[in-house]
Amino acid sequence: MISSSARQPLNVQRRALQALVVFGVLGFLGASLLPYAGTWLARVELPTFFETSTIALPDGGRMTATMPTQRVQRYGSDGHFQTGWFVDAKGGHFAIGLTTDGRVAVCRGRGRQIFFFELDGQPVGDPRACFSAPREVPKILQPADFPLGDVNLQPAVSAERPTASLVAILLVPFWHPFVAWLIALVGFLGLRFGRRAPTG
Repeated sequence: MISSSARQPLNVQRRALQALVVFGVLGFLGASLLPYAGTWLARVELPTFFETSTIALPDGGRMTATMPTQRVQRYGSDGHFQTGWFVDAKGGHFAIGLTTDGRVAVCRGRGRQIFFFELDGQPVGDPRACFSAPREVPKILQPADFPLGDVNLQPAVSAERPTASLVAILLVPFWHPFVAWLIALVGFLGLRFGRRAPTG
């Protein structure tokens, strides 16, 4: 039989494992719900580790487009995160570029529409059609992609992805469903095997 003094660490361990399961489940669901957060997360940097295109801005900053989160993020010339916004990519790939008047152009692969935003994420005008099927949508938009001049783009220069902040790294489980699932699995297995441990 386990004494009350020995039971306390076991209860703490069990609560920690339960917290892992809850955190993992929330993270798994959170990844698909992120785009519905709207402007609430405008000042929160999300991870840009995988499937991210990065272009240079004229002021020395950078702009990223991360597919899994359907997110565009702006970084200053000092490399620090400034703002971010979600785009209606319908769960597919999208490309980014800069217009000649300094706006952000986002063309989504699903639905083949192009959207325009100010550098702070404010939408400009109505979406238009872009890239008729079956042409593949590139990751970075260039002037040659619109030979008829229906969209006036400046040449985009690919840039190195910004270094993620600590907050962005800690948010990985809410960005990558596999990581969240793994955290929940570790907690679940810990609880399951903890029950089988001898109690003598």
